[in-house]
Amino acid sequence: MGRLEKLTLYSLIVLLIWGNMVSGLGAGLACPDWPLCFGSFFPEINFPIFMEHGHRVLGLFVSIFFAFLAKDRITSYSGGYKLIPILCGILLIVQIIAGALVVILQLETNITTFHFGNAILIFVLIYTMCLYKNSDELKSIDIFTKKNLPYLLLFIFIYWQVVLGAYVRHSNAGLACPDFPRCLGYWLPPYLSDTVFAHLSHRISGILILLISLFLFLKGFFKKESRDIFLNLKRLLILVFLQIAVGVFVVISKLAFSMTAIHLLIALLIVGVILNLLFIKKEVN
Repeated sequence: MGRLEKLTLYSLIVLLIWGNMVSGLGAGLACPDWPLCFGSFFPEINFPIFMEHGHRVLGLFVSIFFAFLAKDRITSYSGGYKLIPILCGILLIVQIIAGALVVILQLETNITTFHFGNAILIFVLIYTMCLYKNSDELKSIDIFTKKNLPYLLLFIFIYWQVVLGAYVRHSNAGLACPDFPRCLGYWLPPYLSDTVFAHLSHRISGILILLISLFLFLKGFFKKESRDIFLNLKRLLILVFLQIAVGVFVVISKLAFSMTAIHLLIALLIVGVILNLLFIKKEVN
Protein backbone atom coordinates (compact mmCIF):
# COMPACT_ATOMS: atom_id res chain seq x y z
CA MET A 1 0.00 0.00 0.00
CA GLY A 2 1.11 3.53 -0.78
CA ARG A 3 1.10 6.54 1.52
CA LEU A 4 -2.44 7.64 0.64
CA GLU A 5 -3.81 4.12 1.11
CA LYS A 6 -2.16 3.74 4.51
CA LEU A 7 -3.27 7.20 5.61
CA THR A 8 -6.89 6.51 4.64
CA LEU A 9 -7.11 3.00 6.08
CA TYR A 10 -5.25 3.63 9.34
CA SER A 11 -7.06 6.90 10.03
CA LEU A 12 -10.37 5.08 9.47
CA ILE A 13 -9.36 2.42 12.00
CA VAL A 14 -8.45 5.13 14.51
CA LEU A 15 -11.79 6.85 13.82
CA LEU A 16 -13.71 3.63 14.51
CA ILE A 17 -11.85 2.98 17.75
CA TRP A 18 -12.21 6.63 18.77
CA GLY A 19 -15.96 6.39 18.24
CA ASN A 20 -16.00 3.28 20.40
CA MET A 21 -14.26 5.18 23.19
CA VAL A 22 -16.70 8.10 22.84
CA SER A 23 -19.52 5.64 23.46
CA GLY A 24 -17.68 3.94 26.32
CA LEU A 25 -17.05 7.26 28.06
CA GLY A 26 -20.68 8.31 27.64
CA ALA A 27 -19.60 11.34 25.62
CA GLY A 28 -21.88 10.77 22.64
CA LEU A 29 -23.96 13.86 23.46
CA ALA A 30 -21.12 16.01 24.80
CA CYS A 31 -21.81 18.16 21.74
CA PRO A 32 -25.63 18.37 21.73
CA ASP A 33 -25.86 20.02 18.30
CA TRP A 34 -24.63 19.09 14.82
CA PRO A 35 -22.47 19.73 12.80
CA LEU A 36 -21.03 22.30 15.16
CA CYS A 37 -20.45 21.85 18.88
CA PHE A 38 -22.28 24.38 21.03
CA GLY A 39 -22.61 26.47 17.89
CA SER A 40 -18.87 26.63 17.23
CA PHE A 41 -16.22 24.69 15.36
CA PHE A 42 -13.86 25.59 18.20
CA PRO A 43 -15.93 25.03 21.36
CA GLU A 44 -14.67 25.45 24.89
CA ILE A 45 -12.93 22.15 25.56
CA ASN A 46 -13.29 19.64 28.34
CA PHE A 47 -12.48 15.94 28.02
CA PRO A 48 -15.94 14.68 26.89
CA ILE A 49 -16.20 17.51 24.35
CA PHE A 50 -12.65 16.80 23.16
CA MET A 51 -13.57 13.15 22.56
CA GLU A 52 -16.87 13.82 20.78
CA HIS A 53 -15.78 16.87 18.78
CA GLY A 54 -12.42 15.25 18.04
CA HIS A 55 -14.28 12.27 16.60
CA ARG A 56 -16.15 14.57 14.24
CA VAL A 57 -13.00 16.42 13.17
CA LEU A 58 -11.16 13.17 12.55
CA GLY A 59 -14.15 11.99 10.51
CA LEU A 60 -13.77 15.11 8.36
CA PHE A 61 -10.12 14.28 7.67
CA VAL A 62 -10.96 10.65 6.87
CA SER A 63 -13.57 11.92 4.39
CA ILE A 64 -10.95 14.12 2.72
CA PHE A 65 -8.45 11.24 2.51
CA PHE A 66 -11.17 9.04 1.06
CA ALA A 67 -12.09 11.68 -1.55
CA PHE A 68 -8.52 11.62 -2.91
CA LEU A 69 -8.43 7.82 -2.83
CA ALA A 70 -11.82 7.51 -4.54
CA LYS A 71 -10.81 10.02 -7.24
CA ASP A 72 -7.73 7.91 -7.99
CA ARG A 73 -9.68 4.62 -8.04
CA ILE A 74 -12.47 5.97 -10.27
CA THR A 75 -9.71 6.81 -12.73
CA SER A 76 -7.76 3.55 -12.42
CA TYR A 77 -10.77 1.20 -12.19
CA SER A 78 -12.69 0.31 -15.32
CA GLY A 79 -16.16 -1.05 -16.01
CA GLY A 80 -18.16 -2.30 -13.06
CA TYR A 81 -15.20 -1.94 -10.71
CA LYS A 82 -15.87 1.81 -10.65
CA LEU A 83 -18.89 0.97 -8.51
CA ILE A 84 -16.59 0.18 -5.56
CA PRO A 85 -15.47 3.79 -4.89
CA ILE A 86 -18.88 5.12 -5.94
CA LEU A 87 -20.72 2.82 -3.53
CA CYS A 88 -18.24 3.66 -0.79
CA GLY A 89 -18.87 7.36 -1.39
CA ILE A 90 -22.63 6.81 -1.11
CA LEU A 91 -22.16 4.88 2.13
CA LEU A 92 -19.97 7.68 3.45
CA ILE A 93 -22.72 10.22 2.78
CA VAL A 94 -25.21 7.91 4.51
CA GLN A 95 -22.76 7.63 7.41
CA ILE A 96 -22.58 11.39 7.82
CA ILE A 97 -26.38 11.65 7.82
CA ALA A 98 -26.64 8.78 10.30
CA GLY A 99 -24.06 10.48 12.52
CA ALA A 100 -26.21 13.60 12.58
CA LEU A 101 -29.29 11.52 13.44
CA VAL A 102 -27.38 9.85 16.28
CA VAL A 103 -27.08 13.28 17.92
CA ILE A 104 -30.50 14.61 16.92
CA LEU A 105 -32.28 11.46 18.15
CA GLN A 106 -30.07 11.33 21.26
CA LEU A 107 -28.29 8.00 20.71
CA GLU A 108 -31.37 6.00 19.64
CA THR A 109 -30.27 2.35 19.66
CA ASN A 110 -31.25 1.34 16.12
CA ILE A 111 -29.61 4.43 14.61
CA THR A 112 -26.35 3.99 16.54
CA THR A 113 -26.27 0.30 15.57
CA PHE A 114 -26.89 1.16 11.92
CA HIS A 115 -24.20 3.85 12.14
CA PHE A 116 -21.64 1.26 13.23
CA GLY A 117 -22.75 -1.44 10.78
CA ASN A 118 -22.48 1.03 7.91
CA ALA A 119 -18.99 2.03 9.11
CA ILE A 120 -17.87 -1.61 8.84
CA LEU A 121 -19.11 -1.75 5.23
CA ILE A 122 -17.10 1.40 4.50
CA PHE A 123 -14.08 -0.26 6.10
CA VAL A 124 -14.51 -3.30 3.84
CA LEU A 125 -14.69 -1.18 0.68
CA ILE A 126 -11.79 1.08 1.66
CA TYR A 127 -9.71 -1.98 2.59
CA THR A 128 -10.44 -3.37 -0.89
CA MET A 129 -9.47 -0.10 -2.60
CA CYS A 130 -6.27 0.09 -0.57
CA LEU A 131 -5.22 -3.42 -1.61
CA TYR A 132 -6.11 -3.14 -5.29
CA LYS A 133 -5.01 -0.08 -7.24
CA ASN A 134 -6.41 -0.96 -10.66
CA SER A 135 -8.82 -3.23 -12.49
CA ASP A 136 -6.15 -5.73 -13.52
CA GLU A 137 -5.37 -6.42 -9.86
CA LEU A 138 -9.08 -6.77 -9.06
CA LYS A 139 -9.51 -9.29 -11.89
CA SER A 140 -7.09 -11.59 -10.08
CA ILE A 141 -9.74 -12.28 -7.43
CA ASP A 142 -13.09 -14.01 -7.72
CA ILE A 143 -15.00 -14.01 -4.46
CA PHE A 144 -18.12 -15.83 -5.63
CA THR A 145 -16.72 -19.31 -6.22
CA LYS A 146 -17.66 -22.66 -4.72
CA LYS A 147 -14.32 -22.93 -2.92
CA ASN A 148 -14.79 -19.46 -1.45
CA LEU A 149 -18.30 -20.21 -0.20
CA PRO A 150 -17.22 -21.16 3.39
CA TYR A 151 -15.22 -17.92 3.71
CA LEU A 152 -18.03 -15.84 2.22
CA LEU A 153 -20.60 -17.32 4.61
CA LEU A 154 -18.20 -16.85 7.51
CA PHE A 155 -17.69 -13.22 6.49
CA ILE A 156 -21.46 -12.66 6.56
CA PHE A 157 -21.68 -14.38 9.96
CA ILE A 158 -18.80 -12.27 11.32
CA TYR A 159 -20.38 -9.08 10.00
CA TRP A 160 -23.66 -10.01 11.70
CA GLN A 161 -21.76 -10.74 14.93
CA VAL A 162 -19.97 -7.38 14.82
CA VAL A 163 -23.24 -5.51 14.26
CA LEU A 164 -24.90 -7.56 17.01
CA GLY A 165 -22.05 -6.52 19.31
CA ALA A 166 -22.82 -2.89 18.49
CA TYR A 167 -26.48 -3.47 19.31
CA VAL A 168 -25.51 -5.08 22.62
CA ARG A 169 -23.36 -2.06 23.39
CA HIS A 170 -25.88 0.62 22.45
CA SER A 171 -28.91 -1.12 23.98
CA ASN A 172 -27.14 -1.24 27.34
CA ALA A 173 -27.03 -5.04 27.20
CA GLY A 174 -23.27 -5.24 27.73
CA LEU A 175 -23.75 -6.27 31.35
CA ALA A 176 -27.10 -7.98 30.95
CA CYS A 177 -25.10 -11.09 31.84
CA PRO A 178 -22.69 -9.69 34.46
CA ASP A 179 -20.98 -13.02 35.08
CA PHE A 180 -19.04 -15.45 32.91
CA PRO A 181 -19.28 -18.16 31.65
CA ARG A 182 -22.79 -18.32 33.11
CA CYS A 183 -25.45 -15.65 32.77
CA LEU A 184 -27.10 -14.42 35.95
CA GLY A 185 -25.88 -17.61 37.59
CA TYR A 186 -27.51 -19.88 34.97
CA TRP A 187 -26.26 -21.59 31.84
CA LEU A 188 -29.63 -20.66 30.37
CA PRO A 189 -31.53 -18.04 32.40
CA PRO A 190 -35.18 -18.98 33.00
CA TYR A 191 -36.30 -15.53 31.89
CA LEU A 192 -34.85 -14.00 28.73
CA SER A 193 -35.40 -10.27 28.56
CA ASP A 194 -34.50 -8.49 25.32
CA THR A 195 -31.13 -7.42 26.69
CA VAL A 196 -30.26 -10.84 28.11
CA PHE A 197 -31.26 -12.50 24.84
CA ALA A 198 -29.10 -10.09 22.82
CA HIS A 199 -26.13 -10.61 25.14
CA LEU A 200 -26.44 -14.40 25.12
CA SER A 201 -26.85 -14.43 21.32
CA HIS A 202 -23.62 -12.48 21.00
CA ARG A 203 -21.78 -14.96 23.24
CA ILE A 204 -23.14 -18.03 21.47
CA SER A 205 -22.34 -16.58 18.05
CA GLY A 206 -18.77 -15.95 19.18
CA ILE A 207 -18.39 -19.60 20.21
CA LEU A 208 -19.83 -20.75 16.88
CA ILE A 209 -17.39 -18.55 14.97
CA LEU A 210 -14.53 -20.02 17.02
CA LEU A 211 -15.66 -23.58 16.19
CA ILE A 212 -16.02 -22.73 12.49
CA SER A 213 -12.56 -21.12 12.47
CA LEU A 214 -11.10 -24.21 14.14
CA PHE A 215 -12.78 -26.46 11.58
CA LEU A 216 -11.43 -24.39 8.65
CA PHE A 217 -7.97 -24.37 10.22
CA LEU A 218 -7.92 -28.15 10.64
CA LYS A 219 -9.35 -28.63 7.15
CA GLY A 220 -6.62 -26.40 5.73
CA PHE A 221 -3.97 -28.30 7.69
CA PHE A 222 -5.01 -31.76 6.54
CA LYS A 223 -5.72 -30.69 2.95
CA LYS A 224 -2.35 -28.94 2.85
CA GLU A 225 -3.68 -25.61 1.66
CA SER A 226 -1.27 -23.04 0.24
CA ARG A 227 1.00 -21.16 2.61
CA ASP A 228 -0.96 -17.89 2.25
CA ILE A 229 -4.33 -19.49 2.91
CA PHE A 230 -3.11 -21.56 5.85
CA LEU A 231 -1.36 -18.55 7.37
CA ASN A 232 -4.57 -16.54 7.26
CA LEU A 233 -6.56 -19.45 8.66
CA LYS A 234 -4.12 -19.58 11.56
CA ARG A 235 -4.40 -15.83 12.08
CA LEU A 236 -8.18 -16.11 12.02
CA LEU A 237 -8.24 -18.82 14.67
CA ILE A 238 -5.84 -16.93 16.95
CA LEU A 239 -7.73 -13.65 16.58
CA VAL A 240 -11.13 -15.22 17.23
CA PHE A 241 -9.77 -16.92 20.35
CA LEU A 242 -8.27 -13.61 21.53
CA GLN A 243 -11.54 -11.84 20.77
CA ILE A 244 -13.48 -14.19 23.01
CA ALA A 245 -10.89 -13.79 25.78
CA VAL A 246 -11.07 -10.00 25.52
CA GLY A 247 -14.88 -10.26 25.51
CA VAL A 248 -14.64 -12.00 28.89
CA PHE A 249 -12.50 -9.16 30.22
CA VAL A 250 -15.00 -6.64 28.83
CA VAL A 251 -17.60 -8.16 31.15
CA ILE A 252 -15.23 -8.61 34.11
CA SER A 253 -14.00 -5.00 33.78
CA LYS A 254 -17.61 -3.72 33.68
CA LEU A 255 -17.24 -2.40 30.12
CA ALA A 256 -13.95 -0.55 30.65
CA PHE A 257 -13.58 1.59 27.53
CA SER A 258 -9.98 0.42 27.02
CA MET A 259 -11.14 -3.21 26.84
CA THR A 260 -14.03 -2.41 24.49
CA ALA A 261 -11.60 -0.50 22.25
CA ILE A 262 -9.30 -3.56 22.07
CA HIS A 263 -12.38 -5.70 21.42
CA LEU A 264 -13.24 -3.53 18.41
CA LEU A 265 -9.66 -3.47 17.11
CA ILE A 266 -9.51 -7.27 17.09
CA ALA A 267 -12.90 -7.37 15.33
CA LEU A 268 -11.48 -5.17 12.55
CA LEU A 269 -8.44 -7.44 12.27
CA ILE A 270 -10.74 -10.46 11.98
CA VAL A 271 -12.69 -8.76 9.19
CA GLY A 272 -9.40 -7.98 7.43
CA VAL A 273 -8.21 -11.59 7.68
CA ILE A 274 -11.44 -13.07 6.32
CA LEU A 275 -11.24 -10.57 3.44
CA ASN A 276 -7.68 -11.74 2.78
CA LEU A 277 -8.96 -15.31 2.54
CA LEU A 278 -11.59 -14.24 0.04
CA PHE A 279 -9.13 -12.21 -1.99
CA ILE A 280 -6.27 -14.71 -2.27
CA LYS A 281 -8.37 -17.75 -3.14
CA LYS A 282 -8.30 -17.36 -6.90
CA GLU A 283 -4.59 -16.57 -6.98
CA VAL A 284 -3.70 -20.04 -5.75
CA ASN A 285 -6.09 -22.10 -7.84
